[in-house]
Amino acid sequence: MAVVSCLVGLAACGNLLDVETRGLITEGQIKQQKLIGAVVAAAEGSYHVAFNWVAHSGAAASDEMIFSHPWTPWNTYDERTLSAEGCPHDNCGFGYDWMQQARVTGVRSVQQLEAMQAPDSAIAHALVYAGFSTVMLADYLCQVVFNGGPPLDPPQAYDSAIAIFQEAVQRAGGDAYLTSLANVGIARSYLNKNDLNHAVEYALKVDATFTAWVKFVDSDNFGDWVNKYNLFHRSTALEFTSALDPAEWRTKRDLRVPFLTDSTEGMFSPHPEARRAYFPYTPSSFEGWTPGNRDTIAGGADVRFASGLEAQYIIAEASLYGATGGWTSAQVLNFIDARRAVGAGAPSPYTGSDLAGELREQRKMDFYFAGYRLPDIIRYKKYHGIDLWPTGVIGGYGVDRDGNPPATAPQWRYGTRECWPVAQSEVNTNPNF
Repeated sequence: MAVVSCLVGLAACGNLLDVETRGLITEGQIKQQKLIGAVVAAAEGSYHVAFNWVAHSGAAASDEMIFSHPWTPWNTYDERTLSAEGCPHDNCGFGYDWMQQARVTGVRSVQQLEAMQAPDSAIAHALVYAGFSTVMLADYLCQVVFNGGPPLDPPQAYDSAIAIFQEAVQRAGGDAYLTSLANVGIARSYLNKNDLNHAVEYALKVDATFTAWVKFVDSDNFGDWVNKYNLFHRSTALEFTSALDPAEWRTKRDLRVPFLTDSTEGMFSPHPEARRAYFPYTPSSFEGWTPGNRDTIAGGADVRFASGLEAQYIIAEASLYGATGGWTSAQVLNFIDARRAVGAGAPSPYTGSDLAGELREQRKMDFYFAGYRLPDIIRYKKYHGIDLWPTGVIGGYGVDRDGNPPATAPQWRYGTRECWPVAQSEVNTNPNF
């Protein structure tokens, strides 16, 4: 895996190579440290491969973007008609396969490191990625299967992730980065299973300035999106596949989600009607963002996948829905106003009365394309009765250069898929189904 990130917590092993101790080093020790690093990198790298696909496809499956590709099976994410059988979700190396592989690799990496008697810091590093890979399954799938076992509802899978993260905290030995990363995972899991008090408890442990990134590297090889470059980078003027829906963005502006505002651009269309939408630039959740930039998303653009900002959103949301120990409504409003100011480039106080609704909007802007939106709208509907799924006519068909809708609505309409199914190959081979 081409994961270009330092292996947090392994720096303490560097003194083995100091001049004063060089004569004490054995070839076996050097090989051991390299092997430990490779095993940790496997856990992180496998998560990154799955994240790349899931963040992109989740954006297409939600109201973040509209997606249209010449390989038409891929469009079933956008159309909300994703099938359990066949590509892109099953039996072709994408989708479900990558999601499951990330968790399996993370768990096996932990087991390998334990067998090698690796430092706790290395084991903690593998554990956090095993945890986030488990969260990914719970976030997106209708049911979750571990190692050929029975299908679990997402709350049970979140419980498994929480246990993994809690062990990571113990193993981290106070390491600030690993501890914060694990606590974000715990807080996210509790929020997504509607255990609001615990969500606040763990979110409060995270430093507000903490950030963690899924790291990518640029590549001239088109096929390297699998394990090197950011998949959003593939949407270019020549292959315009990932876009902002004119129905939302024709008059809407936010510095965190910049795009080519001059006119809509023509997308690939599998139907007779033309499809047009707005071309996105680098959002604030991606490396390289500046307010209102006009930079296309770089292949090497890292994505912020966990942060102190997320922890603050967790505290705010849980508090509005009755959690104890969190923020007052006034504190939530102050937080909302601070985020609105980022999007507007100037103070922009919220004057409405729907704090929860405005918080949802600010969260969407802050985490655009970063893998949050589909799990968020699942949570909003499941626990709060707020339905934000795209419905009706599929976005972009028949609009003009200015983003205006057609006089007669096209017949193409969204399906009803609200989570991703267990792959049919899993169902066929697992005796628990």
